[in-house]
Amino acid sequence: MAEKSRAWLLAGLAFVFFRALPNLRYPIGRDQATFCVIGQGLLRGQLLYRDLWDNKPPGIFYIYALIVKIFGPVMWSVGTVDILWLLVISCCIFYFARRSMGTPAAALAMVFNAVRHCRQGYIHAAQPETFLMLCIFAAYFLIRQEEGRRAIRLFLAGLILGAAFWLKYNAVAFFPFVALVPFLDFSKLNQDSGRVRFSIPWKEWLTRMLVVSGGFILAVAGVLTYFRISGAWPALKEVQFEVLPRYGAMAFGITTNNFFLWALRETQIQLGIWYEIIAALALLIAWRRREVSAIAPAALFAFAGYLSVAMQVRFHHPYYYETCYPFFAMFWGYVCVKTYEGFRYLQRIFAQRNLTLARSLLWLVLVGVAASLLPEESVRVVQQYSFLKDWWRNPEQSYAVYYWELPLDKLRDQMRVLDFLKANSRPEDEVYVWGTAPLINFLSQRRTPSRFVSNLALISLWAPDRWRQELADTLEARRPRYIIVVRDDAIPAVSFTGLDSEGYLLVYPALAKVLNELYTPDVRLGDFHIYRLK
Repeated sequence: MAEKSRAWLLAGLAFVFFRALPNLRYPIGRDQATFCVIGQGLLRGQLLYRDLWDNKPPGIFYIYALIVKIFGPVMWSVGTVDILWLLVISCCIFYFARRSMGTPAAALAMVFNAVRHCRQGYIHAAQPETFLMLCIFAAYFLIRQEEGRRAIRLFLAGLILGAAFWLKYNAVAFFPFVALVPFLDFSKLNQDSGRVRFSIPWKEWLTRMLVVSGGFILAVAGVLTYFRISGAWPALKEVQFEVLPRYGAMAFGITTNNFFLWALRETQIQLGIWYEIIAALALLIAWRRREVSAIAPAALFAFAGYLSVAMQVRFHHPYYYETCYPFFAMFWGYVCVKTYEGFRYLQRIFAQRNLTLARSLLWLVLVGVAASLLPEESVRVVQQYSFLKDWWRNPEQSYAVYYWELPLDKLRDQMRVLDFLKANSRPEDEVYVWGTAPLINFLSQRRTPSRFVSNLALISLWAPDRWRQELADTLEARRPRYIIVVRDDAIPAVSFTGLDSEGYLLVYPALAKVLNELYTPDVRLGDFHIYRLK
């Protein structure tokens, strides 16, 4: 059995690697570029929130500091990390699902998760949610494992849960399930009683959880202590405890009358109707076959994943659902295995009754279903490998004509701006981008003079007015060689304003004054207007 399990795992990993290899050509998206710039600043000794601003918890920036340290300012770093992450998360999915669903379903879950993730594109690569899920799986396995030094293992699980918390605060949605599921006996769910019981005495469970809690508290307290000692505590307090709650609360303002319906609609759009159907079908099959215990762990964690999405009060970003995809992939694996078992069962019945025609028709149905699913994915894979070949020959041209890019990223224009800066500025020159294109600073290696590496913190309705004056004062004092103004980059779902960066200058007289008095228009490259210091 161990050899068969290893064979299934290796076969699944081989497919995952084959499917994910074209991700190597991923460009760095807006979010990831922000993480890269801040990570690079941390390596230079700058302090998060005080010298480098973003509204996310601190964990993701230190991960990107490591990524930047290893790879440097290259575009393909995020794609490489995404491939490695996908291989590791696939192993986690396999070992999680194998225990209750069996080896074939676990291997298929790896496949479905990889296909779904790769289809989402670079926007899903190396996001906080992806690293968060690694932490959740790691903590779960450490708590579940019985061999080895238990106290050290449990304490380490608590530290890892603390890391998950600092990646995204909504990781707490998983904590009750990570603490309970390893010790729950679901076997009675398959009987009429339908009860779930503890597999260990509750006092022993409480003792173990106290050790886990100790590790978690140490992780949380350690980070807070660091910010207090470093001098960045006031900035952390302002961003995380004052501004971030206001940002979250404003989501209700745009959907006051139908927030619940809006949430359901966005969930259906982002998850997709088939994922919802498969989840319901998995529950129905498990109930009819009296093996609810097989899908109970995945169902509970899928609920926790969606709860983590709901806790953000935002449902429109597709990568938020990375906390759900691994467990929905397990539902796909389970349904496929049970469908195949049903097919084999019908084949035996038809064989016993000498119904040759029925057996042939059943094979045709199975082949037809498979054939209806494979062509689209096959074409997509061939296309991705063709793009990978183009990237290998000419990376910059590949990014300039990238398919499929988000309109906000404007990769062609950013490549032109990068060429301009390399030809018309020195490495020590500072460049400020008034927009949401921090990739320019990262790849050109031109420092930004302000802690606001993206202007979302300044144009948004939830931003304090003093931040806008701070930027104007900083630019007037530092006088970067170039200021780049971006147009058509509005993100109303985040900023709650329809104005783009260029249009916002009409209601931002302090910055408009700096541009008019200290700078002269130099060149416009697509949606990027470059101003040069007089």
